[in-house]
Amino acid sequence: MTAVKSAFHVRTAPSHAVITFSGFVDAASVEEAKPALQRLVPVTCANIVVDLAGVEFLDSHGVGLFVSLLKRAHMNKGRLYFAGAGGQPASVLNMVGFSGNSIIYCKTASEAESLLEKPAEM
Repeated sequence: MTAVKSAFHVRTAPSHAVITFSGFVDAASVEEAKPALQRLVPVTCANIVVDLAGVEFLDSHGVGLFVSLLKRAHMNKGRLYFAGAGGQPASVLNMVGFSGNSIIYCKTASEAESLLEKPAEM
């Protein structure tokens, strides 16, 4: 049996961070990603975009990682954005109840970033 290759990439901007995952977001990939994300995503980052377009499988370990990212966004009065979620990952996010005003769903990461670049409405 061949292990599924998992990867992630972090890109930071002044107003947000974009975390792009591919492959599986499971126990093995989260074990690798969590300490790296703690180093790469600034503690003061309010808005976090999680790009799941390349994700084939998401399990409870991945959900736990997303909960920790949501807590960080809340702590900084920001939001968590999910982009490109489809198939099984979208089903899992829906099943566990990721919803509410602090979570935004977008078709693509660039759509999420364009929302972040708009001035706040008064």
